[in-house]
Amino acid sequence: MASNPARQRNREHIAVPLSLHIVSPLVALLDLVWITLLGTLSGLAYHAVALGDDGEMSYYIGSGVAVAALYSVFAHAAQLYRAPNLLRVIWQIGRATLAWLAAFVFLASLVFLLKTGANFSRGAMLAFLVSGLCLNPVMRVLVARLCAYVIAAHILKPTQAVLIGVASEGRAARDTAAALEACGYAVRKTLLLPTEPDPAGGSLRQRMRAIVRYVREEEIEEIMLAIAWDRHDILDEVEQHLRVLPLPIKLVPDTMTERMLRRPVYDLGPTKVVELQRAPLSAVQRCLKRMMDQALALLGLFILLPLFLVIAAAIRLESEGPAFFMQSRVGFNGRAFRIYKFRTMSTQDDGPVVVQATKNDARVTRLGAILRRLSIDEIPQLLNVLRGDMSLVGPRPHALAHDNEYDDLIATYAIRHKIKPGITGWAQVNGFRGETPELGMMKQRVENDIWYIEYWSLWLDIRILVLTVARVVKSPNAY
Repeated sequence: MASNPARQRNREHIAVPLSLHIVSPLVALLDLVWITLLGTLSGLAYHAVALGDDGEMSYYIGSGVAVAALYSVFAHAAQLYRAPNLLRVIWQIGRATLAWLAAFVFLASLVFLLKTGANFSRGAMLAFLVSGLCLNPVMRVLVARLCAYVIAAHILKPTQAVLIGVASEGRAARDTAAALEACGYAVRKTLLLPTEPDPAGGSLRQRMRAIVRYVREEEIEEIMLAIAWDRHDILDEVEQHLRVLPLPIKLVPDTMTERMLRRPVYDLGPTKVVELQRAPLSAVQRCLKRMMDQALALLGLFILLPLFLVIAAAIRLESEGPAFFMQSRVGFNGRAFRIYKFRTMSTQDDGPVVVQATKNDARVTRLGAILRRLSIDEIPQLLNVLRGDMSLVGPRPHALAHDNEYDDLIATYAIRHKIKPGITGWAQVNGFRGETPELGMMKQRVENDIWYIEYWSLWLDIRILVLTVARVVKSPNAY
């Protein structure tokens, strides 16, 4: 099983010192300089090695400036130069690589449309592209480490701040203070408010007046509030008292709110909503997957129709019963459907008890053993794909009896139903195919199916289809 990609911690909502924002334009300027130099040097180097002369420097400077300008536009659009993002190494490398490729694609399209390709050496531009793909990640690592060093060493003047919390949540306030210090803030003092103000609000009012005096005397630049977001009474009172100060005031999210802020936020009329869970595939992705399913299923049925007829006739000649076998399976969103298969057994189990096929199973016919070994018995499911019950790639659908059984035994089992089931899937190409005599094997199959749902892409579907063809012949579990 392929290991799941490591999930990086989202630092979008962790503040950075105001002084670090000064670094952002410097990083953008640095990118313009090194890209221009790289374009010039890579062009001259290519000309010297491939053509044996010095080349025209002005052409390479021009191409370097063009790519640098385009890269800067795409990098700004990707928010590469936002101060918090300068510390995110893996995130920076991914966005920077996409911006680099986008700059070259845009430039190539522009050159083609304007018919100015004669001014650019294809070899030199290819050398520029490849060398930039190698150097860009190095620059992003250097930028992230430099920014982290600048913050840790207090080279830039740290923002002078005070932290206001609630006495009953003192530990949370101290943790917040430590996090702010790590990000370059100088937390001059942590000020705690009474947990339960008296009915007249006297104690809280007196404490807030003292805080306002302290902030004015100590030349504080920013105020941080570490107060639970559900303490509306305290928050309203604190906000009213702090309005007299000409300073930025920021409310640090509590644990639950921070989790919510990491999720996408959308406008819904006059209000905003937080997306707790997205659909596994967007409308565009569902359309692309459906188009590929329909096209390949139609092509497969057209090519395999003669084989259909031959196999159907052979099944009828070998044993009594229909050539095709239909069974109730669980599909998308837990809905049942009838799956089509070539009949490979002397029995046609489809009820509350369905026994999985085992090695040397007496119910499997001689022809059926060959069909199951090569997965040819699954080919009629192309009809299910055309009907929309299934996809070419997805979690394998199980019989109703097995589905009910495993749903009780495995907590995450039902997640498999978030997308359409498939003729083949990520679990199958990773060896989890056929009989599952142990619960652990089914758990591993479910884990593979969930990974596929979370990281779906059209390219992943194509990869699984290719792997299915390559591995189906040597599968040890198909019987």
